[in-house]
Formats: sequence, C-alpha cells, structure tokens
Amino acid sequence: MGLAATSSLLLFPWHGNQRRRQALEHPAQERLRILASAETSLDAFLLLDAQRDESGAITDLRVSFSNRHAAGLLDGFDGELTGHTLLDVGPQILASGFFDQLCRVVNTGEPLLGEAEVRDPRVQATWLRYQVVRLGDGLAMTLGNISEMKASEQRYKELGEFTESIFESAPFSIFATDPDGMITAMNRAAEELCGYNRTDLVGKAPLTLLHDRKELAVRAREQKLRTDPSLEGFDVLTAKAMQGGLDEQEWTLLRAGGMRVPIHLAVRALKRESGDVTGFVGIAFDVTEHRAMMEYVTHLATHDQLTGLVGRAVLQDRIRQAVERARRYGTKVALFVLDLDHFKRINDSLGHWAGDQVLLETAARLRLAVRSSDTVARMGGDEFVLMLEDLTNLHDVEHCAHNVMKRLAPEMSIDQHQMHVTASIGVCVYPDIGSDVQHLLKWADAAMYSAKENGRNQFQMFRSEMLKNSEDRLALERGLRHAIDNDELVLHYQPHVSLSTGAVIGMEALVRWMHPELGLLMPVHFIALAEETGLILPLGEWAVQRACREGKQLCDELGLDLTLSVNLSPQQFQQKDLTETIERAIRESGLPPQRLEVEITENTLMVNSAATLEKLQRLRELGVRIAIDDFGTGFCNFKYLLDYQVDRLKIDQQFVRQAAIDPNAAAVVRSIIAMSHGLNIRVVAEGVETEEQFRFLVRKRCDEAQGYFISRPIPAGDFAAAVRACGAVAALRSA
Repeated sequence: MGLAATSSLLLFPWHGNQRRRQALEHPAQERLRILASAETSLDAFLLLDAQRDESGAITDLRVSFSNRHAAGLLDGFDGELTGHTLLDVGPQILASGFFDQLCRVVNTGEPLLGEAEVRDPRVQATWLRYQVVRLGDGLAMTLGNISEMKASEQRYKELGEFTESIFESAPFSIFATDPDGMITAMNRAAEELCGYNRTDLVGKAPLTLLHDRKELAVRAREQKLRTDPSLEGFDVLTAKAMQGGLDEQEWTLLRAGGMRVPIHLAVRALKRESGDVTGFVGIAFDVTEHRAMMEYVTHLATHDQLTGLVGRAVLQDRIRQAVERARRYGTKVALFVLDLDHFKRINDSLGHWAGDQVLLETAARLRLAVRSSDTVARMGGDEFVLMLEDLTNLHDVEHCAHNVMKRLAPEMSIDQHQMHVTASIGVCVYPDIGSDVQHLLKWADAAMYSAKENGRNQFQMFRSEMLKNSEDRLALERGLRHAIDNDELVLHYQPHVSLSTGAVIGMEALVRWMHPELGLLMPVHFIALAEETGLILPLGEWAVQRACREGKQLCDELGLDLTLSVNLSPQQFQQKDLTETIERAIRESGLPPQRLEVEITENTLMVNSAATLEKLQRLRELGVRIAIDDFGTGFCNFKYLLDYQVDRLKIDQQFVRQAAIDPNAAAVVRSIIAMSHGLNIRVVAEGVETEEQFRFLVRKRCDEAQGYFISRPIPAGDFAAAVRACGAVAALRSA
C-alpha cells in the first residue's frame, strides 16, 4: 500500500469502509485530497518517515511532506523542507529529549500531545502546540503557533498578580460581598481591622456580623427604610450604593472579642452592563484617631486656651438651651457676669505670666463654686460668666452669688506673692428680667458695672433703674400695652420687585405705632422693648392677622398673586400655638397659604434645632413659605438652610449699602447669591437705596430687591397706586 493511501486510512478513519475502498482504488486522487486539506490548514503539517540503522533503531525522521505553514515556521528553507531530516532542521531536538518521544510514538503507536516553549531563533514562534500520531513506519505531525495566546495568558497572569498585590498590600480594609451581603473576599488590612481570619468569614458570614444590629436598626428608622429581615440590615449599609452612588457613612465595627471601633465605610455596588448587581465592595478605615483629633480641634475652637473654660459661642448655645428648658419646666436661669477688680495692676506690676496664673486660679475656684451641671465660661480678658440653671426662686440665686464670693475670697499664692483678688458680679435672671441670650448677658453686664461703681467686691442683681431713661421706658411700655386695644398700631407695606422682570411680585408687612403724643414711631423705637417685656407676642399675633386680611384685599384689588412677607420675632416663633395662630389668620382672611411667607432671623434657627425643625415642617405643611431675614449678621450657616428647606434669603441691608463701594461687602453679596442659587434658594436684597446698588444687584443676578430706591413702606390705602409706579421705575432701571 502506498504512502498516500496509508495516510488516508490513518488520517480519515471516520470515512468508513467505502472511503477505504476508494483510497485503494484511486490512490492518486486521494493524495490530492490530502494535499488540499493540508495546504488549507492554518497549522503546520508534516509527514515524517522513520530512518533506521541495521539493528532497526530509529536514527532520524525524514520529511516526506510539509505544507506551506510548516516551511513558514523556519527561516532559510523557503518551503524546501521535504527531503530534510528532522535533525537537520533542528539538531537541538536530540538534546532536548523530544526526538526520543517521537521515536516512542513510532514504536508504540501511542499519540503525543503537548505544548513546548521554543528557544531556537530560526523558528518563527516562541510557543508551539503539537499533536503527533503514528503513520505506518513514521509520523503525522501537526504544529500550531500559540505564541500570542501564551503571551496573553502571561499578561493576564501578571495583571492578576499585580491586582492581588494591590488588594493585599492596600493600607485600608477592603471587603467584597455577594448581592445578599455574604463576605466573598477581604484583604490583610481587613483581617487586622476586624480581628478575624479570612478563613473564618469568607463564604461563611455576612458583613453585618461586624456591625451593631441596634445601630443598623436606628439608621433604618432615620432613613425611613423598610429593611428585608433576611438581609439582617445589609440593605441599610448599601441603600445609596444600590441607587448607583457611593454610600459613605461612619459606623461602629464589632471586632472579634466584642471591642467596638468607629470606622468610615464607603460601599459601591458592582454591576453588569445589564444593570444587575453582582455584589458590593467596601473600603473601611479606623477613624478613632481622626475623631480624637477633631474633638481636640473643636475643643480648641470653642474653649479658652488658657483656662480650658468654654468660650462665647458655646456659652450662648448653652444659655439658649437652658432658657428653653426653663420655659418648658417653669424654672429659672441665672447669669453671673464676673470681672476681677484691679486686674490690670497685677499685669502691670508682676507681668502677664502672673496675670495668667491668677486667671487659672480664678477659673479653678469658679468651677468649685458651682455644680457640675452649671457652666463656667471665659469671655476674654478677666471677664468670666457663670450660667446656673434649674433654680426655683431668687433666694437660690442670691445663695449661689454668696457662695461664689466666698470661694474667691481666700488669698492666692502667685510666684511667692500673696494676693487678695476680689470680683464685681452682676446677676440677671430668666424669666424675671431678660427673656433671651442677648438681653440676659446685656443686663447682667449692666449689673456688673453697677457693682463696680458701688465699691467693687460685691454682687448686684439687675434692676430696671440701672437702665438709662428708665422713666421714659416705663411710659413707653405702658403705652405699648394699650396700643393694640386702642387701634394705634398700623401696617405699612413695602413692595418686592423681581430684578429679572422689574415687576412687583411681593410685599413686606412692617408695623408702625401711631403714638397719640409722639406721632408715627418706627419699629426701632418699640420692638426691642416689646421683646423685653413679652409684649411682642400679642403684637406679633395682631400683625399676622392684620397682614393676612389686608394682603388678601390688596392682591384682589391689583389682580396679582403677590407674596406677603411677615416677620416673626424669636419669642413669637417659640410660641407653642404659633402654627394654629397662622392657620387661623389664613383661614379667616382667605389668603392662599402659598402666598404667605414668614421671615425669621438666623439666630432663631439656632435655638432648639429639633423643635425649630418640627415647627417649620408644620408651617410648610400648611403651604407657608420660609425666609431668613437679615442674613449674614448672625450665626447661621448653609447647613441649617439645607436642614430647614428655606425658600428665600434676605441679604442684610448693611452689605447691600456697601456692596457698590466696598469690595469685601461685594464679595459677601456675591457669595451669598452664588451659594443660595446652588441650593435653589431665591435671594432678596434689603435696603436698596441707590441706582448704583440696584444695578449692582442686577449684574450679580440677585432675584429680588426692596428698598427706598424702589418704594418706601406705604399704608395699605396707597399701596395699589405705588405698585404701578414702582413697577414702571423698576422695569426702567433693569432695562
């Protein structure tokens, strides 16, 4: 049987008996088919005949056929492989042991499959896949160039090793989970953070094992999430991540053994192109040191660096809270303003170091003079403030004052000098005299100066006669008490114009007192007195009711849906029935609630934020809008504006007046406008008095304006005509 027929029978056994008969009967045709198949193959194909010595041992293998791909693998043969022996083509084959493997195939008939790295520079491949079968007394060999595949495998291997190296050597903890929260991977840093070995957790425990279940439940309630019980709170950890964002929060991690560690955890969802979540990856790090540092920085910012006592900002916040509690429970709050007598002499004679030691000793004695629940603050220099709360009568206040004087009485030993340091103390009590932080501090300070004027080394309770012009003030107070009943109070209305259209879009109701003897009084003459005496509450209620009624009439007369702005004082805002008062005024007047806007001061937001938020939410439920008046003069920041969902900011007029000439004021106005617009809050400029100010606000894209340049506040009867006039002026100015 010839080579071609033999090859056909070996290489194409699946053709069956009929194919074998055709090969025997037509050997030439069959050879052509084999050659055609070999030449169209993408792999190199060789037929090799065994060369034997006299003993029958194979000494070489001669190429009896090769396709064009086989020649292409070798430089210098140009397709002339046929006739060459295998050892001629690659003599290193003998040394590598591959020749012995080929001989074993010829002798045993056992096929040979495998891959080999090629180091011969004449071969146009670095890796070959080979398949060898016996063919008569020789071989049929197929060689495939797999160099690119091997290079890709190596790149992927190196990339995987690099990724694994980054994962393991990352300085922060990395956790991976499946969609249900089961931990699927964690790095060494994660093991160190949680105290578990990864073999204890991966594939065996959910990520929630490391979290406080109570904390998860509280966060779920805060975020108003309906959690899946089967996920054991994992959906709380990934709520934002499921929406496509990065969920970053601080949590409490439970280490092995029960130790609690504060951590910052950032979680992101892993998704397919279809959007299906395949799992989550979380990065966590211990924030214990960060928290300690922030607490230290906060302490430095809010406490006196010399004595460690609280500063002004913390004191004012604590006074607000104490006043709110006293209002709720019917108790008293006492403020002691204390100033050391002749302290300047100590600094001048012994130096500032000795003065500092006196201040430190005074702070220590004041702490011992009050309860741990009371507050001791240093306002600067040698001035201290004590705030005592939960007092029931003035006798308790006087007893505390005597105790403070007694604690300060003993001599101080400073740098081997014996000093007798005394203090003058002024006392003001809520609610007997002052009604808010500002007036409590002011009146206590006045009492302290009275103590100094009367000989020092004493305390004095604030008395109304300490105020200048006390008789005039009393007369004004008596008149104000009857002003509402005598119909002496009136409202004037000042238009708001849109700076983009020039149209009048709103009005602010401003109270005036038509005094029977003094004539028309502006708010500056009686509002502070009304706040001090508590008359602001009935006055404010009257103003809301009158403004809603007249505002509805003016809107109907003009045929415009104008916004009506009404000011609420801090005391008025704290009224328990404020919402009911406003709701009644809206209902009785017929004014649409969305046309009413209440204006509150920045400082109002700072008092009892939880109750403030609840009250503002109730007003919003009525449909009423919220505006912040005199913005820029108080303690508010933009976080409060986010929390309370403010509709408008009114830039304080002192900034507006200076903006056209003072670069710093202009920068403040620009910043307020830009940040407000970023929060989707409209901005109103107050006190616009000149065309230059008006045009500046237009250029800076302020939304609205009010002021004498547009129109003065005018009585309700003249408002309609004034609106038409100022609307035309505003439109002309904004052109």
